[in-house]
Amino acid sequence: MNHKGESGSLAILAILLLVCIIVTVTVFVIFSGQPNVDDGLYLKVDSQQAVEIVAQDPVTQQYLSEHFNRPEWRVVKTTLVHDSLYALNGSIMQEGKPYWKVEMLERTCSCGTINDLFVVEGYVSTETGELMNLRTGLVIESQYDKQTCASTICH
Repeated sequence: MNHKGESGSLAILAILLLVCIIVTVTVFVIFSGQPNVDDGLYLKVDSQQAVEIVAQDPVTQQYLSEHFNRPEWRVVKTTLVHDSLYALNGSIMQEGKPYWKVEMLERTCSCGTINDLFVVEGYVSTETGELMNLRTGLVIESQYDKQTCASTICH
């Protein structure tokens, strides 16, 4: 038996294993430090902060005090959007950076038919917390999906 040949093979195998471990750990460290776009780790403003920013706006506060009086008919929804944000005149307000779309909705009645919703819709920068656009109004419930209204027994 030639033990010298076996120990040389084991040494090569050990070195290859060590190299594989080093490469694996290096790749893991490199990629674990990169935030995932979907997990929100890179966002300076989270969804709850975005809701607070919209809710603290004077126009929102005025609209809420006038029209939102039934918490059980209310839904607050946030969506992280990864597109450009455009103003009504077509100009770009924010290009290609994620932002929060905050929707505050309240039904006008609790009946099971399609009805009107009081809506506050705000767009908040994930980087600066700036309220970039705000709209309020009364819209027909069918403009919103059933999932949004599910907790208020819309459908």
